[in-house]
Amino acid sequence: MTEHRYILQKYTGRNSRYTCPECRKPHEFARYIDTETGEQLPDHVGRCNRVDKCGYHYTPKQYFADNGIKPERVEVYTPKPQPPPRPISYIDAEIFNNSLRAYDKNNLVKYLHSLFDAETVFHLINIYKIGTSSRYGGGTTVFWQIDEHNNIRAGKLIKYAENGHRIHGKQNWVHSVLNIDNFNLKQCLFGEHLLKETPGQTVGIVESEKTAIIAAATWPEMIWLATGGAENLNKEKVKPLAGRRTILFPDSSITGKMFDKWRAKADEFGFECSEYLEKHATDKQKADGVDIADFLIKKQSYDTEAV
Repeated sequence: MTEHRYILQKYTGRNSRYTCPECRKPHEFARYIDTETGEQLPDHVGRCNRVDKCGYHYTPKQYFADNGIKPERVEVYTPKPQPPPRPISYIDAEIFNNSLRAYDKNNLVKYLHSLFDAETVFHLINIYKIGTSSRYGGGTTVFWQIDEHNNIRAGKLIKYAENGHRIHGKQNWVHSVLNIDNFNLKQCLFGEHLLKETPGQTVGIVESEKTAIIAAATWPEMIWLATGGAENLNKEKVKPLAGRRTILFPDSSITGKMFDKWRAKADEFGFECSEYLEKHATDKQKADGVDIADFLIKKQSYDTEAV
């Protein structure tokens, strides 16, 4: 049998499985390890065990190719072959339409009303198709991922407090809570459906959906999209941005790790990467992981020369 240098970490209990960077399901992600050093590869290099519902698999070979690394040996042992690709699943329009209501109970919408006038909030609800769910006691926000062809790829449920802070542990996917069988989740950028309506506008990309919505209110000269997660920026998702001026706005971090990671992505995709938070956020703010929305809310404007 061929000896492979990079293999999926063997299962030794729940602590040997991690949160999947794609579907965010805890204890379902197996990471690759270097058998010569015993070290794990970066935390997004691995395979989700939820083959049917997620299917995320980022191999060492892909990681080395994407980052220009040429190891001496890149043999990879994958215990089980991957199934052939399945068609993308979509959310039924009736489910989507039924969520476009009850905004007086939606905690995120209440928070938006504390920041902006009613006309602006109505505009944000309308363009981003913000939904409301009765899950988690009601008032839960639904962020719909609608692609450039108006297909509803997914709905992400997040429960917020009225102060705009997320409530830990109250997040899920619409297809999961509705127990839709054999749903093949294939995410797109949040707000992607706006691209076809604004062919000439610059695009700003942030991590969270809430940040994109706030940015759209405070800096409407740009189209704001969200990845939905720090590791969710990949070649497939950015295909609809071909030919667009696109600027990435990474969240801050005390080590600058997120900025470095997104700057590398910007170089790979031919995008720009804003240095605003790296220059202006304090050490405490970086330790707290503030994003561009925190600055936009305070200033209600943004110095475009800092991009």
